[in-house]
Amino acid sequence: MKTMYFKSLLLGSSLFLGAAAAQAEILTLQRTYELAEKNDPQWAAAKNTYLANQQVIDLNRAGLLPQINLSGNLAKTDVEYEDLGDDDYDSHGYSANLRQPLFRLDNWHTYQLGKALDSQYGSEFQDIKEEFYLRTVTRYLEVLRANANLSYRKAEQEAIARQLEQSKQRFEVGLVAITDVHEAQAAYDTAVSARISAESAQFVALRLLETITGTTVDNVVDLSLDLPVTVPEPLDLNQWLERAQASNANLQAAIYAAEAAQENYKSQRGKHAPTLDLVGTHAYSSSDAQSLTTNSTSPDTTSNIIALELQVPLYSGGSISANRRQSQYQFMAAQDLEHQARREAIQDVTNYYQLTIANVAEVNARKQSTNSARVALEATQAGYEAGTRTIVDVLNVQRNLFQNERDYTNARFDYVLNSLALKREAGMLTSDEILALEQWMEK
Repeated sequence: MKTMYFKSLLLGSSLFLGAAAAQAEILTLQRTYELAEKNDPQWAAAKNTYLANQQVIDLNRAGLLPQINLSGNLAKTDVEYEDLGDDDYDSHGYSANLRQPLFRLDNWHTYQLGKALDSQYGSEFQDIKEEFYLRTVTRYLEVLRANANLSYRKAEQEAIARQLEQSKQRFEVGLVAITDVHEAQAAYDTAVSARISAESAQFVALRLLETITGTTVDNVVDLSLDLPVTVPEPLDLNQWLERAQASNANLQAAIYAAEAAQENYKSQRGKHAPTLDLVGTHAYSSSDAQSLTTNSTSPDTTSNIIALELQVPLYSGGSISANRRQSQYQFMAAQDLEHQARREAIQDVTNYYQLTIANVAEVNARKQSTNSARVALEATQAGYEAGTRTIVDVLNVQRNLFQNERDYTNARFDYVLNSLALKREAGMLTSDEILALEQWMEK
């Protein structure tokens, strides 16, 4: 019985894994973006939070608009009069109340606060949107980076395996010492360990990509070697700084946050001011209660009232003054955060501008050094076969070649990410900028 159960469990697991493998996709960057936009829970939460925050203007404007209430009552009353007997009667009525603020300084600034908060939330959402674009590309490129590293580790292991086999053969015929075999064996063991580590890194990178795409990812399409690597356009740091101070989403959010804090301070200060409201009431009541003196029922009544209501706050335990002082310090703190955001925007644009320029130079240098390392390896291998170079020399040069190839690939990926990060800090990163990379994918 147990044997059949385990067979069924094994069969079910195999079918599940087979189905998952069948549904796994090899993603392009555009497909990755489309899936992430649809399935990334972090992005979905950001969109819903923004939609919730968009209600702030209506909420804060409510204090300036009329407040209308309609109420009604229906009652049955039993009354017992001492020495006069008892009575029971029914009564009903309704009333409609209108209150229109005419002068409420605090509510006016609360409305202005709502408009500033709406602008702040819009800028914060723009910042989150740009972060989503960059995060999607980063997850994609991390898979490519892991793939490239694994490819180089496998090639390194295979090359050292050949060197190890060659060393063993040369030792058997007495051409080299046993130390050469040991050196090659040690290098091979190290290469195997590095390859295993690279496989784990690739697995993790794929799983991280799956968390934002919501689908099983088998692999991704690589970037073409034809990808242009160019300096920032325009090649003027001051123009990038001007764009950042005008369009950086995080900075704009901090500016609007300071405006909102200022309006909140004005609103709290306005609570010291008198308020004036227009109040209107329409009421109707009816009762069949008997009068004790005339022995008749009370007449129905209808009333209409229009009034101006003035209130002057005098003292409320000190809460109004405390709230005013608190909001003032919050406004000052918001101004400080605005200054910090401005400095960070300037610093980040400067950093990514310099990194992008450095990446361009590094890509060109890594490409040249890789070609040189390949030529050096061929010369060292020839010297080893001729007996003028040792196996250690060959292994070192070979390791240097693979390291240069990895560095060249990583430099290209770093260029893409830093150039996009520069555009984000300048407020220029859009989905079109991301999808433009699709044309530089391998077909």
